Amino acid sequence: MRTLRILAITAGLAAAASAQAPPGPQSNPPATAGALPPPQSSPVIATANAQQGTPPSAPLKTNTRLIAVDVVVTDSHGNAIRGLKAGDFQISEEHSGPQKISQFQFIDASSHPAPVYPAGLIAASPGAPYLYTNLLPEKMRVPPTVMLMDALNTQIENQSEVHRHMLMLLKTLPPTTPVAVFTLGHQLHVLQNFTTDPALLRTAVDHTLRSPDIADNPQDDANSASNVFLDQNNDTETPANQVLEDFEKMAYEQQMAVRVDETTDAMVAIAKFLGGYPGRKNLLWFSESFPNWIAPNADFGSDSFMGTADYSDRIRRASEALTDARIAVYPVDARGLEANSLYSTASTPHINRNNPGASLAGTMNRDNNTRLDTQATMQLIADASGGKVCTNNNDLSGCVQAALDDSSVYYELGYYPENVKWDGRFHKISVKTTAKGAKLRYRTGYVATEPGAASEQPPAKLLQQACMDPLPSTSIAMTAETLAPPRGTADPSARYLLTISPSALSLPPEGVSRQLNLQMAICEFDRKDASFQFYPRDLSGPVSEAVFQSWQTSGIRDIFDYQAKSEDYRLRFAVLDVPSGAMGSVDVPAHPKQFGMIPSVSSTPGTPAAAAASGSAPAAPPPPTHVGFKGSNGASSLLDWTGDAVSYHGDLGIDLGARGLFGNLFTGKYHCQAGSLVPNDISATAKPNFVLTLRKPDGHKAIIDLGGEAPAYSGDLAVDPSARSYFDYLWKLCHCQQP
Repeated sequence: MRTLRILAITAGLAAAASAQAPPGPQSNPPATAGALPPPQSSPVIATANAQQGTPPSAPLKTNTRLIAVDVVVTDSHGNAIRGLKAGDFQISEEHSGPQKISQFQFIDASSHPAPVYPAGLIAASPGAPYLYTNLLPEKMRVPPTVMLMDALNTQIENQSEVHRHMLMLLKTLPPTTPVAVFTLGHQLHVLQNFTTDPALLRTAVDHTLRSPDIADNPQDDANSASNVFLDQNNDTETPANQVLEDFEKMAYEQQMAVRVDETTDAMVAIAKFLGGYPGRKNLLWFSESFPNWIAPNADFGSDSFMGTADYSDRIRRASEALTDARIAVYPVDARGLEANSLYSTASTPHINRNNPGASLAGTMNRDNNTRLDTQATMQLIADASGGKVCTNNNDLSGCVQAALDDSSVYYELGYYPENVKWDGRFHKISVKTTAKGAKLRYRTGYVATEPGAASEQPPAKLLQQACMDPLPSTSIAMTAETLAPPRGTADPSARYLLTISPSALSLPPEGVSRQLNLQMAICEFDRKDASFQFYPRDLSGPVSEAVFQSWQTSGIRDIFDYQAKSEDYRLRFAVLDVPSGAMGSVDVPAHPKQFGMIPSVSSTPGTPAAAAASGSAPAAPPPPTHVGFKGSNGASSLLDWTGDAVSYHGDLGIDLGARGLFGNLFTGKYHCQAGSLVPNDISATAKPNFVLTLRKPDGHKAIIDLGGEAPAYSGDLAVDPSARSYFDYLWKLCHCQQP
């Protein structure tokens, strides 16, 4: 039977794991034999060290909401205007008047600012494939851009044209621009996550084509049942045919509603995925879009209002999610400058032989109206987010380049709303500048939800949705590191070190401590990735001030042991800050054979590696002169003191080697608590020995003391720079600092 044991290695997570876990989502099959056990059998072990008399510092969250507004400022020629100051801008809210600009920054992507990562977290990199994170890769410093090929709403011939333009664009794309390629069918698919590698992007773009499932308007479809029946009846309408037309109008609206729901759901998922990344992001939406409504039609069927619909609420929901995530949407009409579909060789419209002129005119009018309605949807989403729509233009790559230019140079304004009623409604904002001739583009407003207002949905429902979302959420930054399983484990076992950034959590003071209201879920997906088992846990409880301060440097860290089976595909760790609604999630492989390099340690035969940590030389056999490290991909390195100095060399990174030795010396015996290693056995009193003695057979030795504020070196054996870098990394691990 598989188990997942959770050990909280940072104090302050008060467990409420005794509550019975609710069943998984109703759409998923019930739990079967061999599934992950409920929380009772895998509790969170936690302590809360409240320090009496310690005054709490300011909370991470306040009750005032900062509204960020990214403003693109261009002259009459479309060139960016630089050099403006905060005093050159004015922000006003509808019904609330002028607002005070509290934050101001000029963003120039060409300066490549270094990314700032949350406490305790590091971004994944090609050198650390054992790390899984919802952060952007470290080297990507330019605002990210998502290319979304919307095959759900785009005919295949127009997809092919977009494909050609996308390949042209990649040839001129700045090498520092991180781009991801998504495609939308009935589900959202990630073809390529963020990368600056043109070859990877070209490969992804080549896989964007999908067969669409777009229903034609039955009134203009020559093959619809009602038009076939009409042809057989000499184009004479009958009550029976009108009943059939009414049915077709309803069926057409239902199919359209599915497309609208799937498209807007995908946009909300992208907003959750990009929302945690700082600054302005771009979404390039290549699509024919969908109409914002289906108008009444008196010329088809018996009921003019049959099959009508208004999709404005769904469009508004997607727009608000994208806007709150600071994502500027640039819809690109995949039809370009195409002629009316009546003149397309692929189109076979129905023509009423009794009145062909009126029939042709009606078909052309409906086609034009549909095009205008779909472009209106694009315009609504672009305007709300501060983007720009590209329609009636065959230079699609030029449209995309304009979007990239906008994200390169802009002004970031922020204000705390004053005299505002937090009524949950959309509040319009306006931005003006004193710069003459300037054109501004920015988000049109925000939804005035009260700061700290709890969601109407229960936490379990929100966490289930986080697991069902096609993309991870990034509002709470997380990193999962795969570790070597405990020694003596017979069955396939996976071990994870999960680090959660506290920067997005609500931790209000309560007396001498703080209150954490954090819910977590582990979702276990099957091999087909079609369903998952859902296991929630409550990590809420009081947090001492000492623990709170330690979180600011190391993050909230837990170790998870998981007994896998061969058909497991992946796990998703999801966390929810209940007061703010902020969500974070990260995906990890569920079986050790899917992991990347995990550091392992070996030493001279007959001598355990831990002997190097002893303060005295063993009697026999002779002391080792090196410790070897081997990654799962075959790479290896040595910490070597054979010669005149201690050195670290080989093709396995310092980080992997240091983690290998740390795991050999301390993992399984100690865990991090409030920034220090403490014994796993609460009855044990022995402290970890941070003094390493590397002794040669001739008596020369190097002594490395990792217990102070920095590594200290003594003895008559030199330590060269490569080894000093190694011990610097090892020192951070010993002091519970994520390097």
